[in-house]
Amino acid sequence: MENRNLSASRRRFITRSVALATTLQLRQAARALGISPGTEVCSLTAEQEEGPYYIAGEHLRSDIAEGKAGVPFALRITVLDARTCQPLTNAAVDLWHCDALGLYSGFTKQNPMGPGGPPPDFDPEHPGNRPGPPEGFGPPPGSPGGPPENHPTDKLTFLRGVQLTGSDGTVRFETIFPGFYMGRTNHIHLKVRVGGHTSGQAYEAGHTSHTGQIFFPEDMATELMQHPPYSQHTIHRTTLREDGVFGEQKGELSMARLQAANSGQLAAGLHAEFVAAVDPAASPAAAGRRRGPGGRPPRPEAD
Repeated sequence: MENRNLSASRRRFITRSVALATTLQLRQAARALGISPGTEVCSLTAEQEEGPYYIAGEHLRSDIAEGKAGVPFALRITVLDARTCQPLTNAAVDLWHCDALGLYSGFTKQNPMGPGGPPPDFDPEHPGNRPGPPEGFGPPPGSPGGPPENHPTDKLTFLRGVQLTGSDGTVRFETIFPGFYMGRTNHIHLKVRVGGHTSGQAYEAGHTSHTGQIFFPEDMATELMQHPPYSQHTIHRTTLREDGVFGEQKGELSMARLQAANSGQLAAGLHAEFVAAVDPAASPAAAGRRRGPGGRPPRPEAD
């Protein structure tokens, strides 16, 4: 009996030692990649919904701001192979998000408040304080009483782009801090694809290994929204706690690390870091919500 207990203790000791060594190796690998200490690495990144504003075939570029007003935002994304904790090279990272007042390029001519078309005074280039349409709320597109099918309405490309990861698994985007709109907190969308090919200025096809969203600390986002042009937005800002995607799709595991670029002055510019650990061979199931934005139950679909 005593020998068996010693054997079991020895196995537990060996198992813990291997686990500790692996953890140390992962941390060392993370430091070698320049990932900040304390950042969670190599745990498979949670999936979040794509939303209605993805457009395939966006340009390969790192600067996606196109002169849009907002807080300058330098975002570095590191993509790791969750199976090995090694950098995932030559993966395409699609990035898209709304502007400071809640509008997405490609959809600026949709009525930001619902079906029926834009109001007569709506100017997509100068939208004022009109919010973008909510994601995932109300009747489905094309149904009676619902919004029109979400086909692009214009050829604008601001705040959209694709980058290919290098040998260190990273991509960098120069953009602005995203605003908000009805039912959604500040967030950025991303998609990781592998096995595609470049075609001119675009990345075509490829297998989608991850679809997710990036969120930000509530206190920092709240502070930033006090500055123009974000402060021109007069609608209620959905907080992290109220956001349906964040609450139901493990948004707490998809938080970026933010740092002021200029001596603590957030509104002067930000550096952000995000790590996405994906399985390039997997086909993740599409994420969905049981409740609408703000924690409200979604309206029933029409018969």
